[in-house]
Amino acid sequence: MNIRDIRNQDPSGLSTCESEPIHVPGSIQPHGVLLATDDAGLIRFVSGNSTELFGAGPAQLLGLSLGLFDAALFARLREALDRNRPDRPFRFETAAGAWEVFVQRNDDGLMLAEFEKAVGPGDGLPDSYDQTATFVELIGRSRSLQELCQHIAVQTRAITGYDRVMIYRFDPDYNGQVFAEARAPELEPFLHLHYPHTDIPVQARELYLRNKLRMIVDVDYEPVPLFAHSTETLQQPDLSESVLRSVSPIHIQYLKNMGVAATLTVSLLLEGRLWGLIACHHRQPLHLSPEQRRAALLQGYFLSSQIRVREVAEEYEVHNVVEAHLQQLLQVLGQEGDFGIRFRNFSSLLGVANASGAVLLHKGQLYEKGLVPQRERVRTLLNWLADHCAGLQFTTAHLQAHYPEAVRIGREASGILYYRLGDPKQDAIIWFREEYEHTIDWAGNPHDSVKRAPLTNELTPRSSFALYRELVRGRSRDWRPAEVHAAGRFAGALQNQVHIEYLKAEEASQRLLNEKLSRANSELENINWITSHDLKEPIRKILLFSSRVRDAEECQLSEAVLNALEKIQGAARRMHDLVDDIMSYSLADARSGGTEPTDLNAVLDEVLQELQEEIRECRVQIGSDPLPVLPAIRFQMRQLFVNLIGNAIKFSNGAAAPEIHIRCRKGTGAQFGPPLLAEDLVYYQISVEDNGIGFETGQSQRIFDVFFRLHHKEDYEGTGIGLAVCRRIVENHGGHIRAEGRPGQGARFDFFLPANPAGRLS
Repeated sequence: MNIRDIRNQDPSGLSTCESEPIHVPGSIQPHGVLLATDDAGLIRFVSGNSTELFGAGPAQLLGLSLGLFDAALFARLREALDRNRPDRPFRFETAAGAWEVFVQRNDDGLMLAEFEKAVGPGDGLPDSYDQTATFVELIGRSRSLQELCQHIAVQTRAITGYDRVMIYRFDPDYNGQVFAEARAPELEPFLHLHYPHTDIPVQARELYLRNKLRMIVDVDYEPVPLFAHSTETLQQPDLSESVLRSVSPIHIQYLKNMGVAATLTVSLLLEGRLWGLIACHHRQPLHLSPEQRRAALLQGYFLSSQIRVREVAEEYEVHNVVEAHLQQLLQVLGQEGDFGIRFRNFSSLLGVANASGAVLLHKGQLYEKGLVPQRERVRTLLNWLADHCAGLQFTTAHLQAHYPEAVRIGREASGILYYRLGDPKQDAIIWFREEYEHTIDWAGNPHDSVKRAPLTNELTPRSSFALYRELVRGRSRDWRPAEVHAAGRFAGALQNQVHIEYLKAEEASQRLLNEKLSRANSELENINWITSHDLKEPIRKILLFSSRVRDAEECQLSEAVLNALEKIQGAARRMHDLVDDIMSYSLADARSGGTEPTDLNAVLDEVLQELQEEIRECRVQIGSDPLPVLPAIRFQMRQLFVNLIGNAIKFSNGAAAPEIHIRCRKGTGAQFGPPLLAEDLVYYQISVEDNGIGFETGQSQRIFDVFFRLHHKEDYEGTGIGLAVCRRIVENHGGHIRAEGRPGQGARFDFFLPANPAGRLS
């Protein structure tokens, strides 16, 4: 039978460690045997050492049905798979010895059966009850998370027997630090040493999330390849959660460079994220039993359960401190008086965020506390933040990574906590943290972590773990969540206060404006009185005396003088009409007398009676639908119909007999469509349509402007105020008016009035 070795055998083709497909190595560690079957039990993959367990090699097993080859074993595997406990093996006895069997279904849908050579449980292994009781005792004795981690490291070393047990903690960038350590006395300490994120690449961290316990029995092992039919088209089987999966050659070399012969790693998770590891190292090969591994895994579960609790407790202590400062600030903030005086009383402004300095920009003026950069540099920073920060808040402990000019203010402002309080160029607040200059002790040079071998071009890990000290500058201490939260609450309260001050200022401005408007309205009323009385009197005298002169001396006056008198009288009459129209426009805005139920049919009859001479002279045909009774100001409705019907008569088309149609229909604002109508109100649409001279569609808005005329006064009389009066009347009643014209064919004016005082649908 033709079979093939499916190992990954071209590490030189890797561009980086992150590109290594460590979940599909195509090989296993040699302390066990692996086979993979499909749902029917057909053996698809098998490790090269299968003879140790089955007495048959890959060429004999591939393609066989496991159910026919060993029905009893296949039944037990299916039973274990149904229990879905891949971490709980069952014991399988053979003539070659005892085996621990782990069963699971991988992401490819294959059943993975892993047979691991059985070893003893080890001396002094605690049971779950004793282990739990010990852990509970440690919780009570530990005053901090670091102290608890130290106790767990000691206990894990006692359970497993490894030379060194470390609690390894990741920072946000996945650089690691040895947070706690238990070791053999003769070993050099690794406590507090840092390791770069490249030591554990991305795909390795992903596997730690899926497979929470990994063991390497002997780093000097020879990987056992997996075999498949040469005609097999499946990709290499996914071994992400395999207990026997072979390890990256790069990682193996890394461990050898450290002088490590065997390892055990337990994942520590916090809210679905890899918080750290329990990392166990041994100077000799070491094979733990499943019971020992479960005990170590239980340590990891215990510690993971306490990480968040301890971090919350520590955060709560910070919260209590900053909350006290926040309450002091809120108390002062609510006081009245000059803002500059109140700012001097913000004694807790730095404490609320544990900051070294703060600057408050209020109405464009800077107020400072503590250690802050020079004013012009603060303003430059504020302008940059206003232009580049889309959100309301920006936080960083490394300003130089974001702001080009940060190097100039690094001593006072390596970290900032910024909030905009409205217009960021006028109102904002920044808390500053000074530079935290410190050294990091790395286990080896972090900038020289992975190299390429000069001859093979293979990636190789660093070989030196000698102490490498790096001076860190340009960074501040990290902002704690409690500090950010307290600062944010104060910024929110401050923003509300700023808005209230602006509203008060706007209210005062509006009050002054209203007073000015009231005085202006009083003056306009006086002007209206003068217009209606004092101006009309001289106009009447001009008309009276010019008429007397013409009547008395007409036979003696020259033609030129008579023409002049006629022009004087025409101008005086136009002035009289203009004064009347201005008064009408002014009265159209008045609501004295209020609305009352008004029968528009009666109003229309009065208007037609008033215009009967013009109607008879021009032989106008007028038709009307029944009109409603509406809440309205009666004299304004009368003026509205007078103006619209009067215009229709005035601008009739001499080519055809004048016709005026008055139509009415009822509906909602949504049905009628004009955007100035409320969609859920009921309106009456009343249309006045004629067949006169019409107008251009583009003039449909301008014709409602005061004094706007479409025609010369020599052609048509008028002052250009009539339609402006119509619009004001309709708007006084909560409605809307529009016009539509067709040159030479006529015009239509639609006005919409609410059906009842409430206007709502019943």
